[in-house]
Amino acid sequence: MAHVKCTQDSFVFDPHIYIKPVHPKGDVIVFGKAPNLELADVENGVARVGGQWRTPSYLMAYVRSADVLVSHGKATNTLDDIGIPAFYLQRHALELLVKRLISWVYQYADAKGNTTNPDKTQRDRLKNSHRISLLLEDLHINCRHHGFNEPPECLRVLVDEVESYESSSATWARYESSKSKKQEIIHHLDNEVAIPIVVLQEKLEMTVAKLIIGFDGVDAYEDELYHAWADATEMNV
Repeated sequence: MAHVKCTQDSFVFDPHIYIKPVHPKGDVIVFGKAPNLELADVENGVARVGGQWRTPSYLMAYVRSADVLVSHGKATNTLDDIGIPAFYLQRHALELLVKRLISWVYQYADAKGNTTNPDKTQRDRLKNSHRISLLLEDLHINCRHHGFNEPPECLRVLVDEVESYESSSATWARYESSKSKKQEIIHHLDNEVAIPIVVLQEKLEMTVAKLIIGFDGVDAYEDELYHAWADATEMNV
């Protein structure tokens, strides 16, 4: 039985598995923690993440955080106030989604000993680029090369819509301004922009549910990539 040891200054989590209910929109952290530790953390305002059993999914953390922020904005009539950070959470979640799918394909290629596809430019882009459309194109190219089905069209549609609001810079939602290739200052919000963050959140959650492996027994696009990688590495799990 997992338990919590109490010291003078803090609770120490004994890292055994605590089962918690599955969140209907997907789990950020799969396993829970001891009930008395959970109560203490709420009382003390502590977020406890990481370790062997409670490493969070960054993708699902950003999806859930965007949902919380958008829901709060709707409930309190503050959508204008939270619009930019909510959009940033949504676009970063989308970037993480595309990169997660790419990673499966690249790991499959590595397991098969393919040293040319992806090429160095594509590998560098996975690590360093924030241009979602370029990353998505890399995903399509390598899926075709390795014989995988390409991702559902809803992913491209969402990427195009998100990037349509940040045509000046991939940092549009992070900073007030950026520099062009000619080193000219671009002010991102000189003109009013109407961002449909409520609809974007709905589309984001629908796309993630369709693409990412869940716990409801429903096949997702990621299943194909994962099982191919598992077979290639003889894991078969």
